[in-house]
Amino acid sequence: MNPYLIIGALLACAGCFWYGTDVGEAQCLAKQKTINEVAKEVKEAAQQGAAAAIAANRPRNTTIVNEVQREVQTNTVYRDCRNTPDGVRSINEALTGKQSESAGGGKLPGTVPAK
Repeated sequence: MNPYLIIGALLACAGCFWYGTDVGEAQCLAKQKTINEVAKEVKEAAQQGAAAAIAANRPRNTTIVNEVQREVQTNTVYRDCRNTPDGVRSINEALTGKQSESAGGGKLPGTVPAK
């Protein structure tokens, strides 16, 4: 085969490759530009819609006239309130301001020797 023919074919293939990549890159850039333009238009439309909705809000002052409803509880029962001995001791200490001595002087009861 003719070497010039082979070199020419290789150059033609390389030219087609470079042309294809340029065309593909141009298409990608055009597509991205279109996407950016659409995004900008959507953003502007959303801002316009929000501004119109905010402008449409009007304050409304109303006076409400009703009677006050009252409920008075006069029968309070604390029968379900049960405190442990330690809780009662803590409550008494809080009320009197004095610290009380625990039963048995704080010592444990002795053990009964086994027989």
